[in-house]
Amino acid sequence: MKGLTLLAPDMLWLFLLLPVFAMLQWRGNQQRLRNRERFCDPGLFRDLNPILWQSKIGVITAQGVFLMAVGFIVLGLCRPAGNPRWEKEVLVRRGVDIMLLVDLSASMKATDLKPSRMQAVKTAVKYFINQLSNDRVGLTIFAGSVSLQSPLTMDYGTVKMMVDIINTDFMPKDGTALGSAINFALEKIDEHRRKNAVMILLTDGENTCGQSPPDAATKARQAGTRIFTIGVGTPEGAMIPEGVDKQGNPVYKRRKGEPVITRLDTGLLRDIATQTKGKYYAAETHQALQDAYTDISRLTKTGHTEKVKKIKYQEYYVWFVLLSFILLLTAIGLEQKWIWDGIKKDLLLK
Repeated sequence: MKGLTLLAPDMLWLFLLLPVFAMLQWRGNQQRLRNRERFCDPGLFRDLNPILWQSKIGVITAQGVFLMAVGFIVLGLCRPAGNPRWEKEVLVRRGVDIMLLVDLSASMKATDLKPSRMQAVKTAVKYFINQLSNDRVGLTIFAGSVSLQSPLTMDYGTVKMMVDIINTDFMPKDGTALGSAINFALEKIDEHRRKNAVMILLTDGENTCGQSPPDAATKARQAGTRIFTIGVGTPEGAMIPEGVDKQGNPVYKRRKGEPVITRLDTGLLRDIATQTKGKYYAAETHQALQDAYTDISRLTKTGHTEKVKKIKYQEYYVWFVLLSFILLLTAIGLEQKWIWDGIKKDLLLK
């Protein structure tokens, strides 16, 4: 049992049962003693009832063995194990590679979607991820620059955690580089899997810097990757919050003294979706991403393999359970032994 470890250490609290059992045994012994003393003299009781009279040492021994048995049962429940080894397992699943592209530019602070465009997107993205099963999902974030927040994976919990921490102050450069984001995300998808891959672009559609979005869409179309575009915001637009003043009143972004209004550019997003055989959705509710997922689920599922390393242990709980069973039988045997010794003594006296 070299390198013994416990795979279920949370079961160790069951050892608290041992002093409880010990206390119950002690109180039981004391109660039996008081009952005997009330019945008659201890010496007379022993002579009259040899079958019920047991040696004090015998009783304590049997009860001690019983407590040991309980202790080994608890150890068995803790799943003692040793000799860990790593094993590689190849999983083959059929699904779609989905790369999420989330806009983190300052315009996503606008509140034409409540409580803000950014918060609405984060809630919707997590809702969308919850609908996935065998698909791999990745997360690319962008503003004036682009970054990979999570590579394609089936670890949905990690991706949702990454979605939780992103915000509009995450990127070092402000702006909206739609074309650069599409090209970057395409490079993060394995070349032999781009033909059946999907991008979901969540943005207000106001491209302000970086590479040309139509050129990037053409590259994605040539690779066979569809782009579903999600328009975040309203055509009427809204001002961009920049904090509050000393009186606690909201302050909005201004240019040349005039407030900056950020509006949803539906035309560009529709063009990108049409060019890549995807589809455009207006993200006024969570239903937008749900509809996108419904469409994606109809796509031909492509097989992909994942190599997973799993650690396995040689478990010893069976031996502890077996030992506890032997100790229980021993405790019962000891108790019966003292009873039979009393019977034999009684027969010899007669």
